[in-house]
Amino acid sequence: MTRVICKTMILIDKIIGNINSDSHLKEKYRDMFKSDHVEKIEITRLESERARIRKISNKGTDLAIAMTRGSHINDGDVVLLTDEKMVIAKRVPENVAKISLKGNISAEQILETAIKVGHTIGNMHRPIKITNNKIYFPIQSESEIELFQKLLSNLIDNIDIKSDNIIFEPESGYDIHGH
Repeated sequence: MTRVICKTMILIDKIIGNINSDSHLKEKYRDMFKSDHVEKIEITRLESERARIRKISNKGTDLAIAMTRGSHINDGDVVLLTDEKMVIAKRVPENVAKISLKGNISAEQILETAIKVGHTIGNMHRPIKITNNKIYFPIQSESEIELFQKLLSNLIDNIDIKSDNIIFEPESGYDIHGH
């Protein structure tokens, strides 16, 4: 005998706010967390950019997320809020390359280095994030660090290229595009 159990799927069409930037939601999150009413969905960067995804929270809430094109889900976004529960998005860290300038280089070298690094990353169509004088962009594997070290070998005295694992949020307007 086959039994069919129907669960209710909840349709989400907008973000309520973000617990990292909205003090009211942050306080609500703290209160609901204490009483074990917070649920999380894990979202990759690529999923966060999709208009439609389906996710099940860590406590089994079934969500169909249908956002307007161009919207994306950030770490800490509240996707559902009721008296009984708050569901927040938790972005998954990903592998990135991190490029930083070495020591004391001249203004002329800084300009030349910035242009060449920007040109190289741009030719690879990578989204970027610039934070604390470092450039971050996603990579698929550690071997890509070696690739960029080769591509930028003439600048190796001026830059450091390392891998890291972070929640990557691209700069607005500097995301992936095609020709």
